[in-house]
Amino acid sequence: MKNYTLPSLILLALSILLFTRCTKDDGSGTVTIQLDHTVAGTALDLEQIKYASAAGHTYSVVNLKYYISEIRLTDKNGFIVSRGNINLYDIQDPSSSRIELTNIPDGDYTQLSFVFGLNEIINVDGGLPNTVDNINMEWPIPGDQGYHYMKFEGRYDSLNTGTLRSYNIHTGATKGNQNYLEISLPINALALRDNDWTINLQMDLNEWLQNPTIFDFVGQEMIMMNQAAQEIIKANGSTVFSIASVEKT
Repeated sequence: MKNYTLPSLILLALSILLFTRCTKDDGSGTVTIQLDHTVAGTALDLEQIKYASAAGHTYSVVNLKYYISEIRLTDKNGFIVSRGNINLYDIQDPSSSRIELTNIPDGDYTQLSFVFGLNEIINVDGGLPNTVDNINMEWPIPGDQGYHYMKFEGRYDSLNTGTLRSYNIHTGATKGNQNYLEISLPINALALRDNDWTINLQMDLNEWLQNPTIFDFVGQEMIMMNQAAQEIIKANGSTVFSIASVEKT
């Protein structure tokens, strides 16, 4: 057994204390964003024509795809942790509902921010990896570049008369206008201490259609070149997202 002198023991104790402090101060964890989707607060069931729009139609959701990018977490001191990853959600792929932000420094986080869609730097021809998923999100209108921000598609019973029609709410940059959204949401009680947390982020699809302006499917079957329709959807998007809960995992 090795014998330690008193000075050696003091130095050893100080080294342990400093190591512990550095480990604590330099701690980090993973924050997972779990995406969930509702319609007027009720669970989303695909292909069921049962949801009421403010314009008076009953509608279904058949397809939903969208990009979330430039995710940022802000702590109580204003320190911002930014993640530039680009995430494509596809309702047909359950794994795409989880976005993992790794190596987030310890702190008390009070705000989640992100871009819904893609900014003008990313949203250009060839701006994303040439995968099948990204190719399927390309913006097809000549003269416009980049990708859809969102494809929100389904069918509706026109004014509940039994006449079924399709709708396609496709958002993106058009006619030189950038239509992506900057979303910022308050977070309560996310105290990262070398552990992991989950933010349950909820999208209410009905809000795209009603707040502050009622969006009517009729006459809006193709909105890719319709900047007025794009602006309605963009403005309505400010109330689409909410944080349902924040949990230590």
